[in-house]
Amino acid sequence: MKILIVCGEYFNTSNGLSISTQRFVREFVRLGEEVRVLSSDHGGISDYSVPVMHIPLVKGIMDKQNYHFAKPDADVAKEALSWADIVHIEDSFPLSIQVAKIAHKKGLPITGTYHLYPENMTASVPIFNFKLFNMNIMNVFRWGVYQYCRAIQCPTEKVRERLERCGYKSKLCVISNGIPPEFIADEPCIDKNRMFTIISVGRYSNEKDQKTLIRAIGACKYAADIQLILAGRGPLEKEYKKLGKTLPNPPVMRFYEQDELRKEIRRADLYVHCANVEIEGMGCMEAFAQGTVPVIADSELSSTSIYALSEKNKYKAENPEDLVHKIEYWYEHRDSLYSVGLDYIKLAKSLSIEKSAQKVIRMMKEAI
Repeated sequence: MKILIVCGEYFNTSNGLSISTQRFVREFVRLGEEVRVLSSDHGGISDYSVPVMHIPLVKGIMDKQNYHFAKPDADVAKEALSWADIVHIEDSFPLSIQVAKIAHKKGLPITGTYHLYPENMTASVPIFNFKLFNMNIMNVFRWGVYQYCRAIQCPTEKVRERLERCGYKSKLCVISNGIPPEFIADEPCIDKNRMFTIISVGRYSNEKDQKTLIRAIGACKYAADIQLILAGRGPLEKEYKKLGKTLPNPPVMRFYEQDELRKEIRRADLYVHCANVEIEGMGCMEAFAQGTVPVIADSELSSTSIYALSEKNKYKAENPEDLVHKIEYWYEHRDSLYSVGLDYIKLAKSLSIEKSAQKVIRMMKEAI
C-alpha cells in the first residue's frame, strides 16, 4: 500500500501532532508499507516539499503553538497524489484542505487523524475563545478536510463522541496515538532519599494550566518538602516564575532535551498533567510508561484523564483545592508509588505504537 501522509509541519520536534506523525510513519515503514510525506520545508525536506506560508490573522496564534502553515501548491500536490494509493491527512490547515479536495476529485481514498481541537489554538487568545467561535472552527475543519475522509482516527472515545456531536459523518475509529517501546520501562524508579518531586511537562500557556499546580503546592501542608519541576517554555514564563516565588522551594523551570527529560520524569514521584484542552496527552502517557504515577486534570475538553486508574490519579481541572488532596494523598502513601507505577507500565504496554499503527493500517485498507 502506497500511503501519502499530509502534514503541514512534519519535522517539528516539540509539537505533539508532528511527533505523533513521525512515529506513525516510522511504524508504517517498519510494518512493510510504502510511505511518502507531503509537508512544508520548515525543519527539513520531505518527499514532496512546499514552502511555509504566513496568514496575518492567525500567525500569532500559530506561533504560540510553535506550528507553521505549509503553503498549498497544486502542482506538488498532484505529483504526490499520482503516486499514492491512499491519502492520510494529519491536520486541517490550508495544504491539507487543498490536497483533500484534489484527491477527492481524483477518486483517491482519504483517511485522517483528528489531532487538534479549536480550543488548542484559541485558548492562547482569550478574545477568540468562546463557544460559538470554536464551533465555527470545528465546522471549518469538517467542511475543509474531514468531510472527504472515509475514516478518521480518533485518539480516544471522548474525541469520537465530540466529532459525532458536531456532525462528522465519516467512520470514526478510536485508536490511540500510542507509546513507542523505548519509553516503556521495566519497572518504576523510586528514590526515597531525595525530596518528594513533582514534575509537569508542557508549554507555559493558558490551556496547559500549570498555575493550578503551583497554587496547589503552595496550599499543601507538605509544601516545604516538595520540589516542583516545570519542564517547558512559553509565553507565561514570567507569570509562573513570579507565582513560583511564593513556594518554599521555587520551581525548577527550564526546557529539557528528550533524553534528559526522560531521566527527570523517571526520577520524579508524581507526574501532574494540568492541561484542560487536549486530544490525548502524549507527555503524560510517556511519563506513566516510565512508571511515574500521574495525577491528571479531568476536563470536558481533555481526554487524558481516561488513563486515571483510580480517583486518586485525577483531579477536577482548574481546581487547586482538589489537586491539594491528591498530592497530599500520594505524599502520605509514597510507599505505594512503586506498585501503582507497575500498573501504569502494564497499561502503557497495552497502548504500544505498534498496535496503534496496525489498527490504522487496517482502517486504511478498509477505506480503500
